[in-house]
Amino acid sequence: MHYIDINDPKIIKARDEHYEKMRYILKKKLNGKIFDETSPFEDKFRINIVSKIKSSISNFLNDEETLKKVLIGTPDELDQIKNKFTSEDLQESIKRLINYDSYINTDLKGAYRSYNAYNLAENLDISTCVYCNRMYTKTVVNVLGKKITRPAFDHWFPKAKYPLLALSFYNLVPSCTVCNSGVKGATDFSLDKYFHPYFKNTDKILDFNFSYDHKNYDEFSFKIETGNQFSKNSIDAFELESIYNAHEDEIKDLRNIKYAYSEEYLKILEDQILQGVNFDRNDVYRLAFGVHYEEAKFGKRPLSKMKKDILIELGIIR
Repeated sequence: MHYIDINDPKIIKARDEHYEKMRYILKKKLNGKIFDETSPFEDKFRINIVSKIKSSISNFLNDEETLKKVLIGTPDELDQIKNKFTSEDLQESIKRLINYDSYINTDLKGAYRSYNAYNLAENLDISTCVYCNRMYTKTVVNVLGKKITRPAFDHWFPKAKYPLLALSFYNLVPSCTVCNSGVKGATDFSLDKYFHPYFKNTDKILDFNFSYDHKNYDEFSFKIETGNQFSKNSIDAFELESIYNAHEDEIKDLRNIKYAYSEEYLKILEDQILQGVNFDRNDVYRLAFGVHYEEAKFGKRPLSKMKKDILIELGIIR
């Protein structure tokens, strides 16, 4: 699990574009010709007015501050408004207005042709799943513009229960399909008990480390040690210990390095194999283990935190 830096310029830019374009689309859907602001889109397309939207919803979303909170409100702000419009008929109206299924449709028409889930994924540029750090979540569009793959977007506040938040920027968490659909699904989390990648709870610190146990002489299993209940809740919710045990061969590989080279492995690489090559210790570490050493870069390569924790436990790095 790793946090997304909300002060990263690319995240701020992604957030601002999400707000600008989604605001225009929703305002146009609600008001039609009455809403005559200049479009932020380069191409022209038709945005269908959504009929039979309840006045309570229309008034709520036409308020600029409220709409801004819905689209780019922080997770704790979203938590405050998530239960707005809980009746079934109002929720259906909101689903029809937001139309999340069209937003993620690869055969896009109309408003979401020019701004959709692929655009958001490209703007965020999150390389690995923020929950498990096992899977790449890169966005791929080929030279002809065909959409190949992108991260799944986990609705931290489930969209089925809170459709008002279906396109809220901080409720669209880039993740792998396993964590999004296979593990978390529509589970309803609370910010005081579970990790949210866009929300650092000052009272609840994410504190966990990977370790291992012997299953027998030459087989091992992962264990994850947590420093508080908040971290245990989060690790357990995503079944990380069970999922990582599918990678137990990684432990054997790292132990083999220790047996062969002890803690001198990186020094041997630097002094003998890479002598004269302009690499610093971080470069050598990445070359040796295929992951990043700096915690801020864990999200760039799968298994980064797990490998570093095990390498420290084995004494291969300090």
